[in-house]
Amino acid sequence: MRRFLLIMTGLCLVTWGTALYLLFNPAGHSTTTLPTLMVLPSITPSPTPTNTPTFPHTPTATATFTPTNTPTSTATFTPTLTPTLSTRVVEISAIMPGVYVPPTLTPFPSGTILLPAPPPPVEPLLDATNEPPPYEGWYSFESDNPNVSYATAWESRLNAAASRGEYHRSENVQSYASFSFEGEGLRIRYVAALNMGIFQVVVDGVVIDTVDAYAPELAFPGTRVYFVGRGTHTLELRSAQQRNPQSEGYVLALDAVQVFRGTANTLIIPPPAATYTPTLQPQPAAGVELVGAPPTVQPTATPIAPSLVTVSVVIAYDENGNRAVDPAEGVSGISVRVVEVGTNRVITQAFTDSSGFAQLQVVTSAQARVVVPYFGKVWEVPNSRRGGNVSFTLLLTPRNQPGLIP
Repeated sequence: MRRFLLIMTGLCLVTWGTALYLLFNPAGHSTTTLPTLMVLPSITPSPTPTNTPTFPHTPTATATFTPTNTPTSTATFTPTLTPTLSTRVVEISAIMPGVYVPPTLTPFPSGTILLPAPPPPVEPLLDATNEPPPYEGWYSFESDNPNVSYATAWESRLNAAASRGEYHRSENVQSYASFSFEGEGLRIRYVAALNMGIFQVVVDGVVIDTVDAYAPELAFPGTRVYFVGRGTHTLELRSAQQRNPQSEGYVLALDAVQVFRGTANTLIIPPPAATYTPTLQPQPAAGVELVGAPPTVQPTATPIAPSLVTVSVVIAYDENGNRAVDPAEGVSGISVRVVEVGTNRVITQAFTDSSGFAQLQVVTSAQARVVVPYFGKVWEVPNSRRGGNVSFTLLLTPRNQPGLIP
């Protein structure tokens, strides 16, 4: 009986030990946990993560359970970000065939005087050596002006017919004269004689004219007026190393350089050069009758082009009453103006000299009149639309002569 109880006790211990073992380890085998890695966009994990957990257990016969869990997880992430730069360029080209946008005229500021070319100079001109800048209108730079430089020394000679009685000459064909100026118009006064050669007029490095200075007698002519554009320019006079077959030498002589500089409201617009391009006209086939024709082009008004008018005025005090201008009767310092009819806008003005003479040049397409404000005298300019010269004389009688004329 005691043996039976011992056997039953041992079986109960084994049963209870097995129950305890199953209670603490229901699956009865090792468990491996696998981690989950979430991959985000634009991130590349490297290298592949590894996770190896280990759960060893050692049961004993005395029902003593000792679980040992040593998880080992190693994961290395190296994120790589790749920036992206996007640029979008939109290019739109609109082509509308058959659509023509006509050009529109840009009005000039009020008071602008338009000139087709620099006006010709009327000598004698003001000497730039004796006048302070800025220069407006025509001015004469004599051959001895400090701004005129010579490559080699030119010989100075005196002559009463020369401008200011002096000119410079050179027999060296390699020598030249240079001059820097500011203005739109240019004219060269040179010396013509039996021994003169052919010379070139060079502006800003470009030959604009070639002049033959040969003449059977000594003379002091001038070249044509050159339009060189507004701004600063450099003039050179140099020998072409050629001569007229009748000339006796290659001498080059300079009398004066005449420069025109317009005022702030003067604008020179040369007329465009006329070009003619032949156009082929198709011949109609025989037996074809033209039923319809293009509409007739209606005539349009063409604005009158400005013209140059030279106005000469003489104001004198008729002391002897012979109704003529005698020497020493001129009245100096009197203002003479040319105004535009309708607006009374002053186009130009001048003052009489010691002989009572004043000359004005105006370029306009409108009707103009000459006004002497001090004496209230007005003359109409009948040919201001066609250009030309016009002269007026104002004789002051002794009984109307004021005591003091400014």
